[in-house]
Amino acid sequence: MKVATLVTDLIKYNTGYLTKHLTNMDKARLVFRPNQRHNPIIWILGHLVVSRGSLLELLGETPNLYELNCLFSSGTKPLNDQSKYPEPEKLMRYMSQFGANLVRHLNEAGDDLLNRQVWGAYDNIGKYLVNAYIHETYHVGQINYLMSLASEIVSSKTRLKLSAKKKPGTGKILLNNLKSVLTVK
Repeated sequence: MKVATLVTDLIKYNTGYLTKHLTNMDKARLVFRPNQRHNPIIWILGHLVVSRGSLLELLGETPNLYELNCLFSSGTKPLNDQSKYPEPEKLMRYMSQFGANLVRHLNEAGDDLLNRQVWGAYDNIGKYLVNAYIHETYHVGQINYLMSLASEIVSSKTRLKLSAKKKPGTGKILLNNLKSVLTVK
């Protein structure tokens, strides 16, 4: 299997996963932060868009992401006013478009593109792509974790109101069993 084909499959997978799970997600879950040290899903998605945009710049495209760079580049902080973020649908369109453009570049140039020399942290595009995929997949994992955590918090809040469904703890079960054995009838 050609390396370029493998990388395109990985890009398509991440794009498909994010599209499936983030399209039509309610805004409260997109901006959920368990604490002030965690980024919300919307910030991570924007960061992934900026990362893909920087890869396209390496390949000669100019995605013109100045506004998004100011919001989502490494080192920026999530905004307290969530209304200043672009709509999630806009970010997902960028994510899909940039993924498709990366796939097109890789399909057209093949493995030769991977060996093209570039400046920066890595000496060729292939090394940038591998690092970018690892970086992207790490953030997809973060999004998955935050989606699960946000769901748990929402569902646990509703369960707490229903005390009849609450299971007794181990100590309570043990005490009830002892009472039944020691009670004389």
